[in-house]
Amino acid sequence: MDSFIIESRSYVIVAGSLQVIAALLLAPFFFPIARCIWGTPLSKLVRAYVIFNCMLLFWGCLGHYVFTAITVGKMYVSADRVVDWYPFIPFGQWVINNTFDGWPGHLIGGTPLWQLRAIWAVIAAPVWLLSYASTVLVMRAGKRGARSSVGSSLTRESTRK
Repeated sequence: MDSFIIESRSYVIVAGSLQVIAALLLAPFFFPIARCIWGTPLSKLVRAYVIFNCMLLFWGCLGHYVFTAITVGKMYVSADRVVDWYPFIPFGQWVINNTFDGWPGHLIGGTPLWQLRAIWAVIAAPVWLLSYASTVLVMRAGKRGARSSVGSSLTRESTRK
């Protein structure tokens, strides 16, 4: 359990920072296009965008842990293991070739790079799907909660008269 906490903390700090920067850079392009396509109010788009990015960070943290538990030390060694797996950046030689104090990483036992990329994809696909599904569920729950609170206040007002 300690390794999960340590890995998660590193992932949230490093990958979370990268994700915030990417989300901020993509937002000016995403919001106008999304408004034209779906005609959704900007406030709802911003809320969904923030929730989706939070869910992607949460599920990505779990994906990162699963990927490293399956592969690190068994299929490859990385000199700098701060974050070896991102859901939005495919695994590549850049992870293995990073040097730390002059010590480079390497593949173990003839593991081909395509195999690590395939494992990345097998983990990344559910992370993206779970992030989307979680966002939809949270948005629907928020909509239901808003309706029920409005309905209950209307009911209370009508019973007072």
